[in-house]
Amino acid sequence: MKRLVQIGAVAALTVVLCGAAQAQQRQRPGGPGGFGGGVLFYLGQKSVQEELKLSDEQVKKIKELTEKQRESFQGLRDLSQEDRRTKMQELAKSNDKAMSEILKAGQLKRAKQIALQQMGAGALRNEDVVKALKVSEEQKDKIREIQAKSREEMQGLGRDEDARKKRQEIMKATTEKVMGVLTADQKTKLKEMQGETFTGKIERPQFGGGNRPNRRNSGTDK
Repeated sequence: MKRLVQIGAVAALTVVLCGAAQAQQRQRPGGPGGFGGGVLFYLGQKSVQEELKLSDEQVKKIKELTEKQRESFQGLRDLSQEDRRTKMQELAKSNDKAMSEILKAGQLKRAKQIALQQMGAGALRNEDVVKALKVSEEQKDKIREIQAKSREEMQGLGRDEDARKKRQEIMKATTEKVMGVLTADQKTKLKEMQGETFTGKIERPQFGGGNRPNRRNSGTDK
């Protein structure tokens, strides 16, 4: 139970981080650099820990970092939007540094690959990914339009099973449309950045009604 609470706390911060990036997306795709909160969430998953072959000491340090992030997250709600965004960027950089000290280079690389796979088309809100793929201004505009329409379609949806399925359909369609904006070379590059497909199960906390089963990799590869 304690582990699930920790996972929920980190996932909550990840959602807020993504929300901030999505808000920035209205001006430009990319969002805060680094994968901080997202990678840490996946490092808390047993399936990922097994994939990376983390030692007991590494798992212990990841849990401690998770707890530290949870405590940092508690004070974010009282900040203004601008201060919250700045604080989250600082947290992301702090997490990147801490994880690089806990994990071996190969382990951190694989953890980031797994995070990218799970982010799907949302990876294009990360400025590091945008730079690596050399996304053009025209592509950024198209991606913004697709994501804006997706948000509009999901507004007002309830929290029952039908609404959950509808969200999944919209998200899947959005991913396909966003990926359709990329060139063949950009898709190949993104696939390389994602690495070998991760097939482990990811435990996701509930943020609303309805049961949400564990799911496998939701990356952009077909």
